[in-house]
Amino acid sequence: MNTTKHSGINIEHLVADFWATRPRRPRQGRMVAGVAAGIGRRYGIDPVIVRVALVVATVWGGAGVLFYLLAWLTLAEENDEASGLEAMLGQGRSSMSRGLTILLAVLCIPAVTWLWNGQFGFFSGVFSAAALLAGLFLLHRNRAGLGVPGVPTTTSGGTMTAPSYATGATTSAEWDPLGASPLQWDLHDPDAPVTTQLATGDDEDKTVVVRPRKRHSPVGGVTMGLAVLTAAALLIFRAGLGASWLTLPHILGIVAGVLAGGLVIGAFVRGGRGLIVPTVLVGVAAVALTNTPNGGGSGFGDLRANPTDTLEASYARSFGDVRLDLTDFKFDKEKPARTTVSVDAGQARVIVPANVNVDVTCTADVGDVRCLNRSQDWRDIDLHVVDNVPNAVGTLHLDVHAGAGDVEVYRG
Repeated sequence: MNTTKHSGINIEHLVADFWATRPRRPRQGRMVAGVAAGIGRRYGIDPVIVRVALVVATVWGGAGVLFYLLAWLTLAEENDEASGLEAMLGQGRSSMSRGLTILLAVLCIPAVTWLWNGQFGFFSGVFSAAALLAGLFLLHRNRAGLGVPGVPTTTSGGTMTAPSYATGATTSAEWDPLGASPLQWDLHDPDAPVTTQLATGDDEDKTVVVRPRKRHSPVGGVTMGLAVLTAAALLIFRAGLGASWLTLPHILGIVAGVLAGGLVIGAFVRGGRGLIVPTVLVGVAAVALTNTPNGGGSGFGDLRANPTDTLEASYARSFGDVRLDLTDFKFDKEKPARTTVSVDAGQARVIVPANVNVDVTCTADVGDVRCLNRSQDWRDIDLHVVDNVPNAVGTLHLDVHAGAGDVEVYRG
C-alpha cells in the first residue's frame, strides 16, 4: 500500500477558502472604498503596504485600477450580507446602490483597455496583474489565520481556514479547546478610552473618560526632510558641475525612491502615512517627464524668438510657451530652412511669412492643434500639411510638437 503523502498546494481548495473568508471593507480607516484597509485587516498587515502596491501597479502597468474596481464590486462591506455584485445577482443584500454597482462595472471596461494598451506596453500590464494576483495568493496561503477573516456570504461546502462571525450572530464554543467563544473573550483594546473613577467632596464618584494619545512616528517628517535635502543636493550638483545627464526625471525618480523607502519603513513601525500622496505625485511626475520629448531639461518659462539671419535647429521648453515669429527671417530660395519647436507642457506657436512654401508637421499628445488650414483636438494628434504659394521666396520645413498643450501654426 502506498502511504506517500503529497504536500502540493490544493489550488481549488485555496481559492474556495479565500472566497469563503474573503476580506470585508471596513467603514473605519478607509481612504476610498476600504479595499486596502480590508485586505490589511484580513491578513494582519499594514494597509499602507497594500496601497503602495496598488499605486505601483497602477503607474507601471495599469492593473491597480482594475484590481481596485473588481475588489470594490466583489468585497462586501462590513455588516452587509453580500457584495454589490452579489446583490445585483439576487444573492443577498448590500448597502451599495445599484447605480454605483453598474457604474463600477462600466468603469472596468476602460480599466481593462488601459491594462492591455498601457503606456509601457502589453507585457507591463500582464506583469502588474500577475504580480498583484501572486501577492494576494501568497498572503492567503501564508497569513490566512493571522488576521480577521471575513464573514462568508455564500456556503462553499469546503473547510474554512478560520471561523468567522457576523455582528450579533450566535456562536458556539465547540471548536475552542478552552470552551469559550471568541466573542466572549475579554481582550484589552489599546485604542479604547480609559475610564477613571474620581472621588468628589460629596463622596460621589465621578467618571472621567481619558482617550489615550496616539503616538506620532517621526518617519514621515524625517523622510520628507531627507527628500528635500536630496533634491537640493542633486540640483546643486547638476548646476555646479554641469552634469547634463542628471535630468529632472532622474532627480524626481531618486526623490521618489527616498519617499518610497520611508513608506516601507513606516509600514513596519506604523507611521509615515502622510507620505503616500507626495510619493504618488512625485512618481507620476517622474514617469510623465521621462516620456516627454524634452525630458524636463529644456527649461521653464516663456520663450520668444524673432530671428532675422540665423535659424536655430530647435526652440524648446519643458514648461511654458514658445512663440517663434519668422516673418522677418531672410529665407534663401536655394536652401530650405529647417527648425523644430517643442514644448512638454504649454503652447507652441509659429508665425510663418505669407510668401514662403511650408512643409509642416504638427503633433500633440493631448491638446488642440491648428496647423495652417487643418485643425484637430483631444489626443494623439498628428497633422502634416504642405502649403505652397506662387512666387515663393523660400521653403520652410517645420516640426511643431506639444506634449500637453496647444499647437498653432499660421501665416502672418
